[in-house]
Amino acid sequence: MLKMIKIAVGSAAAILLADLLGLNYSTSAGIITLLTIQDTSRETITISAKRICAFLVATVLSYMVFHLLGYHVFSYGIFLFLFIAVCGPLRLGNAVSTNAVLATHYLLEQKMAPLQIGNEALLLLIGAGIGTLLNLYMPGKEKEIRLMQQRLEEDLRTVILRMSEYIGKEDRSDYTGSCFDKLQADIDAGKKQAFAYMNNTFFQESKYFIDYMNMREQQTVVLRDIYKKIVSMRTVLPQTEQVAELLRETAVTFGESNNARDLLASREEALRQMKDSELPATRQEFEDRAVLYGIMTDLEYFLQLKKEFADSLTKEQILIYWGGGESGER
Repeated sequence: MLKMIKIAVGSAAAILLADLLGLNYSTSAGIITLLTIQDTSRETITISAKRICAFLVATVLSYMVFHLLGYHVFSYGIFLFLFIAVCGPLRLGNAVSTNAVLATHYLLEQKMAPLQIGNEALLLLIGAGIGTLLNLYMPGKEKEIRLMQQRLEEDLRTVILRMSEYIGKEDRSDYTGSCFDKLQADIDAGKKQAFAYMNNTFFQESKYFIDYMNMREQQTVVLRDIYKKIVSMRTVLPQTEQVAELLRETAVTFGESNNARDLLASREEALRQMKDSELPATRQEFEDRAVLYGIMTDLEYFLQLKKEFADSLTKEQILIYWGGGESGER
């Protein structure tokens, strides 16, 4: 709805301004505004810059073609062929249509005097300028992303708590990976929101949400591996409770503004205790003990991903998104 309002208001304003300046073909300014307004501020600025560059190319080519071959449709066709051929390698393809329309004005006027070129330049600047200015305003999406982060962390907490419960059960017939479906859906939605937020802001720290979502997605891959290991176990060992407790501690202390260092220390202590326990007495116990060690290795990677994310943040990002503080994940 907001985009439609911007297009309607911006196009009308561009035509009115072009009329006030006494420009020929003033309606073209409104069409340019319509074509300029994109889904994000960054896309709008990019396409406006490309259209200005393409205008310079179109002016040179049309001047050469029309002066050599005359002002008729055949000449315009040659100009258009050359213009498209040049804009392709320069990655100006999405700026062709706007400038192709402006070039038709030379054909209609049967001249390319400085005044006429200035008229087309002003039409482009007015249309692109108003479109860009209107699209600099984008409603803040940070609140939506923050809510999505809360949903993600609740999803992850649910997955990990289920792991801590089912790892201590011998019967896991009702333990399925369905809980990952909602988690992955929320990650996909969160990444989409994060990219939209970054493309509507103009400071480097806005990449924080993309990095955050990517980190959570990598952690989800690790949790899927842990899930597969849990369902493969056939017995419940004394050491299982240590792993279950570490999983519970991870779920309870899960949060955004932490660095996972305390949990990594807890993991090391639990692993030390497991190593100090008696050796397996049966083949099945040996195999399940190996699976437990595999889960502990996965947990280390899971926590390390969060620690690396925390360590990668700039002071500005910590100040903006964590309120200047950095807490440990306990």
